[in-house]
Amino acid sequence: MYRVAGGRSHADRDTHQRAARTSRTFARMYTCTFCIRNVPLPSPVAPQTETCMQTSSLYRSTHRAKPGLKALAVLLFSPTVLLFSPTLMLAQGPRHPGLYLPPVSSYVVAPTETAVQLQFGTVPLATVQTQLNAARVANPDSPIVLTLTGTYWVRSAPLVLPSKTSVVLYGTIAAFPGATASSLISISGQSKVAIAGGVLEGNFANLSGIDAEASTKINIDSVTIRNTGRDAIVLSGNGNTVFDSGSAITRCDIAGSAANGITVENITQALLLDNFVHANRGTGVQLSAAHSSVTNNEISGNRIGVFADANNNLISDNDLSDNSQSGVQLASISSVTSIMRNVIRHNGVSGIDFDGTGNFIFDNVLANQNDLADRSSANYVVAHGTPLNAPASTYFYPPTIDNQHNDPILNGVSRADVTVNGGNLNDVQTAYNAALAANPGSYIVLHMNGTFTMDGTSPLTLSSNTAVLLNGTISVTSKPAQVITATNPASFVSISGGTIDMNGQGKITGILFPSSTNANIDHVTVINGGIPTVRTSGGMIQLQRGGGYSILYRNTVNMSGGRCIWTEHSNAHYVVMENKVSNCNMDGVDLDAATSNSFAIDNSNIDNVRYGVFIEQSDSFNKIYGNYTTTRDYASPTGHGIGVYNNATASSTRAVTDGNVAFSNVNDVVSNGLRIGSIATASGGVAESAHTFFFNNVATNNGGNAILFDTQFPGSVENYLSQTVLAGNKNNISQQNTNGAAPPDFFNPMSAIDLALSRPVTVSSTATGSDPANAVDSLAFTGWKAGGSSEEWLTVDLGSSTSFQRVVVNPSTLLGLLQPIQLQSSDDGVNFSDIRSVGLPGSVRTFLFKAVSARYLRVNVRSIPGVEINLREVGVYPQ
Repeated sequence: MYRVAGGRSHADRDTHQRAARTSRTFARMYTCTFCIRNVPLPSPVAPQTETCMQTSSLYRSTHRAKPGLKALAVLLFSPTVLLFSPTLMLAQGPRHPGLYLPPVSSYVVAPTETAVQLQFGTVPLATVQTQLNAARVANPDSPIVLTLTGTYWVRSAPLVLPSKTSVVLYGTIAAFPGATASSLISISGQSKVAIAGGVLEGNFANLSGIDAEASTKINIDSVTIRNTGRDAIVLSGNGNTVFDSGSAITRCDIAGSAANGITVENITQALLLDNFVHANRGTGVQLSAAHSSVTNNEISGNRIGVFADANNNLISDNDLSDNSQSGVQLASISSVTSIMRNVIRHNGVSGIDFDGTGNFIFDNVLANQNDLADRSSANYVVAHGTPLNAPASTYFYPPTIDNQHNDPILNGVSRADVTVNGGNLNDVQTAYNAALAANPGSYIVLHMNGTFTMDGTSPLTLSSNTAVLLNGTISVTSKPAQVITATNPASFVSISGGTIDMNGQGKITGILFPSSTNANIDHVTVINGGIPTVRTSGGMIQLQRGGGYSILYRNTVNMSGGRCIWTEHSNAHYVVMENKVSNCNMDGVDLDAATSNSFAIDNSNIDNVRYGVFIEQSDSFNKIYGNYTTTRDYASPTGHGIGVYNNATASSTRAVTDGNVAFSNVNDVVSNGLRIGSIATASGGVAESAHTFFFNNVATNNGGNAILFDTQFPGSVENYLSQTVLAGNKNNISQQNTNGAAPPDFFNPMSAIDLALSRPVTVSSTATGSDPANAVDSLAFTGWKAGGSSEEWLTVDLGSSTSFQRVVVNPSTLLGLLQPIQLQSSDDGVNFSDIRSVGLPGSVRTFLFKAVSARYLRVNVRSIPGVEINLREVGVYPQ
């Protein structure tokens, strides 16, 4: 394990850490020196002795901004200080508007629990700690919900949280001048601890914001952390081979750390989603954990965006821009880490600096002085859209139907193109074989234009180093086993574009690669392979064995008696992404037969009879997110959304379906939304499912169960579900574990009660393409942009007369923090009265006032020259 310079000290660093070779200040950033003298602090008041500090300027990027826009000011939250600094780049933003959706939890740990409720206004932190400790002693097994609404000062000791504690922070925990504590909040050797909301202000003391050591099942959501002398968040578990640890850091805003923004180490199945990690002196995210995901975050203006030195991790859908050294850096001991679909731009030294073994790079937006620093021959780079310079890695740049380039496809391999314009598939095979014979050692690009018929039983068989560009249709009128296949084995085979139409005939596989290394199937439509009401098994697109990383990207599959997309065996890693799969009798996506370390991401599964995404039969360590599943067109819902399963089909013990993670998937109008199960259909057989982590999946309007848990046998252990969003289901949970299987484990910590969440909104005007509802949807990267006048308003209808005393307004830009805001309330939505409030300084606008009872809240915003009115989120809180 390694610790990047600027983080907490660690053992000897390898020479691979190019972070040490350059000591440059933040690119495109300024430093400023400021002094504070006897500035009054929020209660309790304490005079601050004359102090002079120096810090790097901090900024917050705006999403949806065009590249090249500049911010003119910067705000650094402190109870005492506002800082301003010129010219900072705004970022484009991650891919998703927000993955994390806060659930309305009916219980924290178990439906039968009686939670202990503790609530404090502004009191000494020692008072909070004493009563928390007493509550735990008196209620050793009950969950505790600790609500903090005031300002709390940390001096020599942090707030220490025990297991099964859910903290809802509406206020601020801050380091008192001269604080000697090692952190503001400490979690040590605990499990099921959550912190939601509020501000942790380090005031430049030598401490962390949150330090979780040797702990598991930690949830940290929507916390703002500023100006810590150590890493803002440290999340450390019990080792990178120890499971039952699933933890999540979501929607946090972290800046101004003198060390790292977030360090995650010695833990498995950690998720970092929808966070802003910016302008920290060290690394934005240090990933020294295993089987973890850093997804949909903005990580900008740090020294390094993400530094990873462990195994089996995913870095995807992030904005990793404007870091002074690298967007991503993989250490020499990193392995099987995938870097996909990130925006990586304007980093000072390189976009991706990667070493290690078995790592994978695909489909990133790169715009850096040096996009890749390629340091190992044991990694894989698949270029998409534009060529990349990867001289050491296994490099593949397949031409696709929407990018029929003439650049090198493989390093050091020549290219030969052959074109066939319509005809019989046998004629295509003849022309292709002739091209192979005439161009030994070359990469063959086979252009198929027009309509082709298949009236025999011999499939089009492709050899290694072949790309097919199908600009037309293959119409199958016979009964072959497959339409297109590859030799066994084969490598670097690609098919892109066109349609394979089986004309209603079942038991035909459109594309079968029996053993392919680094295959690519892209934008192919495969249709009419049977009818969904009659099971014929098989798959429309099927990949088996092989090696490297095989990609199934943006394909369309419709109508089959079997599976839509089917992968098998652990030899290769599969990337199944952005496919539209529908009307298959079995599964939309079936990761089967020990598929391992693979991905199903953002697939649309419509009206598939068995599963949307099925993880079965000894699969391990797969990551599944962003998928949508429904059977809404059936008279009664059928099948399952996401399933993790194992079935002993022989009278022996089958390898465990183990360590799979599914997060942020939507399952709406199916029979069972989420399933974790195992069964033995053969007498004497044993099959187990273990170490599954389901986080923040959505299960709504399902005709059976939102969650079906039906594991069997003693090895079915440590299956854990957290923060599932449930609504409109016939039954939320069915628990049927038998034959010695352990029951499921749950942790659903409380979020701050936002009275404005998903309430109706009216506004004075709206810019083209903007939606006012985005200001109250809780998603990290959405918002409302006004139409353009100097004074605008947004009104939230709370539904009925409701008491509230805190409003939080989160502008989309830094300069939005300077725009004057006036709050008003109304009972009828017509006549409004001003709310006299106190605004707290910070990276969000917080307004406190005596409790108001009203149905409507209006936020009036007055623009300042050159700054549009753009609100990311408006929150209304009862306390």
